Amino acid sequence: MPLDSLTAQHIGGQAPGEFELQRQNNGLLFIVGLEGNIDNVLTLALSSFPIPKVTQGIIEVRYLNESRKFPGNVTFDDLTIVYRDYVDRNSAGILLNWRKLCYDPATGKVGRVAQAKKQARIVLYSPTGDLEREYELQGVWPSSFDGGEIDMAAEDGVNISLTLTYDKFIPKF
Repeated sequence: MPLDSLTAQHIGGQAPGEFELQRQNNGLLFIVGLEGNIDNVLTLALSSFPIPKVTQGIIEVRYLNESRKFPGNVTFDDLTIVYRDYVDRNSAGILLNWRKLCYDPATGKVGRVAQAKKQARIVLYSPTGDLEREYELQGVWPSSFDGGEIDMAAEDGVNISLTLTYDKFIPKF
C-alpha cells in the first residue's frame, strides 16, 4: 500500500473490523478455587493488573565466522495485582489465607504446591461486553503480599499488592 493512500480514517471507524481499541478498564481476573471467595469478592475488589508476559531465552551456536540462534527456555514474568481493601468484604483475609498455603508464619512451614497452586483467567472484553480475549494461567500462587499503607492525611483507600507467580499462560483467542 503506497504511503500517500494510508490514512487514519480506518482507525475507530463505524464498520466492524475497523480497529476498535482494547481499553485498559475492560478486563477482569478470576482466580478459581480460593476459599472464601464467594460472589467473586476478589474480582470485584480489583484495582489493576498486568497482562501476562513471556520471555524466551536465546541459544547461540557459533561455527566458523558465523553464529546461528535457536529458541531457548521460556520464562513467564510474575504479575503484580492491586486490590482495593474493603472493610465489609474480606479481600485481605482471602489473600492472606491463600498466602498461608504457601508459607505459614505461625508454624514456619512451607505448604504443598498441590494445595497452593490455583488456576486463573484474565478476560479482556470489548467496550460492548463481548468476550474478545482470554488468558488461562496455570499453576498460580502468591509469592508476595503487601498489605498497603496507612496515611492519616490521605483520602484514598488501602490498596493490597499481591505478586502472582505462575507456571505458564495459554492465550485462548
